[in-house]
Amino acid sequence: MIPIPTNIPWRAIGAAVLAASLFAAGWAVNGWRKDAEIASIDAGRARERRDQALAQVKAVDDARIEEQRRTAAQTEIANAATKDAETARADARAADAVADRLRQRVAELVAAGRAPGNTSPAGAGQAAGDPIGMLADVLSRADQRAGILAEYADAARIAGKACERAYDSLTNGAAK
Repeated sequence: MIPIPTNIPWRAIGAAVLAASLFAAGWAVNGWRKDAEIASIDAGRARERRDQALAQVKAVDDARIEEQRRTAAQTEIANAATKDAETARADARAADAVADRLRQRVAELVAAGRAPGNTSPAGAGQAAGDPIGMLADVLSRADQRAGILAEYADAARIAGKACERAYDSLTNGAAK
């Protein structure tokens, strides 16, 4: 058997054991507190990640909605420009038909003026050409050129208006 020393200060050993127990208990409590802090930080980070993901989804949805709005506006503008162009072409065809009838009437009048029954006296120094025929030809050419210019002007006006509406739909929508 091992002899037990009798002169050991039991109070000092008790105090040391008590201090060690209190230190261990403090260590455990501090660990629990730190674990709770870490869990709180992790939960905060998870909330931030979730909020960022939701914000990203909302931003993507907003961008898609804006893209759809712009696409719809551009399509509507293109359809309106096509309709305007078709209307202008129909008006040009109608004007060409009227001009053709007018040219035919002028040709009839010129032919009637040249008829052998025309007994107008020939004056001295009369031009060798037919002035009514020349006038009819000049008017016919001027009318054809005016039709070409009108067609070009209509196309330019329609394209310009469509461009303005497209620009306005993009800039006004972006300002919202």
